[in-house]
Amino acid sequence: MCRLAFSATLFAVWSLAAAQAPNFTEIKAQNPVQLSADDLKQLIPGAKVVSRTNAGSTRMWTNKPDGTFSASSDGRGSTGGRGYSSSAEGTWRIDEQGRWCVKIQWTGAVDDWCRYMFKAGSKYYGYSQLKDNAVGSEFEISH
Repeated sequence: MCRLAFSATLFAVWSLAAAQAPNFTEIKAQNPVQLSADDLKQLIPGAKVVSRTNAGSTRMWTNKPDGTFSASSDGRGSTGGRGYSSSAEGTWRIDEQGRWCVKIQWTGAVDDWCRYMFKAGSKYYGYSQLKDNAVGSEFEISH
């Protein structure tokens, strides 16, 4: 019984570590491509987005060309449903600094952020600041 509990705990810790996006220093070592405002203006409208937070939540939405979307969350972590799936309305925009900005009004919480976006391999990573210890968020973006 103890061995089973230890294995489950070890798996949970490993899963959390695997979900952690690389910090800015780690992503720079992969020679990523930083997306410009023009790149984002081509990529983001109409994109299907899967956003994984470092707290363990997975959120999904499709960006409408008018800057709006309807998001859903699996409820893990600290946004969305806090333990149960939920949905919310959101907005997106590209700001004057070339960052992708998103605001989602969850019940009882708001996601409101802007990220510099990088592509490394087939994954996208967003960083609120371009400092070596900045923690990123991982995104899947497709059309």
